[in-house]
Amino acid sequence: MSKRQTDLTIYILLALLKEPLKGYDISKEVTRISEGEVKTLNASPYAKLKKMLELELIEVAEEQNESRRIVYYGITEKGRKTIDEELNKLEILTSRIKKKVEEPV
Repeated sequence: MSKRQTDLTIYILLALLKEPLKGYDISKEVTRISEGEVKTLNASPYAKLKKMLELELIEVAEEQNESRRIVYYGITEKGRKTIDEELNKLEILTSRIKKKVEEPV
């Protein structure tokens, strides 16, 4: 079993499932989806987004140049596969935990 992704990575990917978002909106959506458990600091999502771009989990979906640069991030096919892989890993882990807990003492 390969290493699990961080919670923040998975929450960012989940935030981008329906549509591309700006960094600030990703932070708000991560907090909403995680029911407040994961809160991103102002700078942390951008460092994480940069790393996720390098890993090709997300992509720059659109840039708008008005008075300032606004970048929208979107999920890639690799990012979608990562969510599926994480779900599978969690299902296996859950199954193993249940099996161990239900073992006779």
